Amino acid sequence: MELSSLPGKPVLSSTGETLGYVKSAYICKNRNLASLSCVDAEEEEFFLPAKELVFSADGILAGKTRLKAPAGTPCPVGRAVFDRSGKLLGHCSGFDPDAGTITVTPACRAAHGDGTAVTVFPLSKTAIGDILLLSPTSVTKDKKETRCAKNAIRVAKTKQNEETAAAEREAFGLIGRQVKKQVAGVAQTGETVTPATLKRAHQNNKLLELTANTLTE
Repeated sequence: MELSSLPGKPVLSSTGETLGYVKSAYICKNRNLASLSCVDAEEEEFFLPAKELVFSADGILAGKTRLKAPAGTPCPVGRAVFDRSGKLLGHCSGFDPDAGTITVTPACRAAHGDGTAVTVFPLSKTAIGDILLLSPTSVTKDKKETRCAKNAIRVAKTKQNEETAAAEREAFGLIGRQVKKQVAGVAQTGETVTPATLKRAHQNNKLLELTANTLTE
């Protein structure tokens, strides 16, 4: 199933009543669909476990279970994709766990003289995080890129660690602030930040988003 096609699809009850629409998808460690974030007619967000969903031409049939927060990690569609030498290949525009593939749209399509718009790569050769890294065997067999792989991973990891450390230092000053904009799975609009809020933000890697959403609407 192509997860990039799910946002916007109607969510239905077992009786055919429209409950809302899909906002985003979340995947589990084995990269299959874990849960869906959905929005109802009042723009209230709710979460559905993937194991109870039934997919049809009319929409997505929901089961009875509702989750308090989304299970899994956000689907990586839209994230930057690099090879392991650090070269930007484009952005992930498709994610299909059933087929075991991701689709990459190049940053500049004009750079492809053959007119190719997108490229499909195997999920088995993809490392998923804040960015996506493709192993050399899925892009090129150049041994030079293999030797550069560790440097590319180290740079990406160091940058992520620095951002996380900065967010954690600032996080203690958030307690008592009001959340101006919802942070999915962490806090709703209007809530006051508490130590429990910070813990959820840390567990979901959303300290930076929580910080930003207590400052601006």
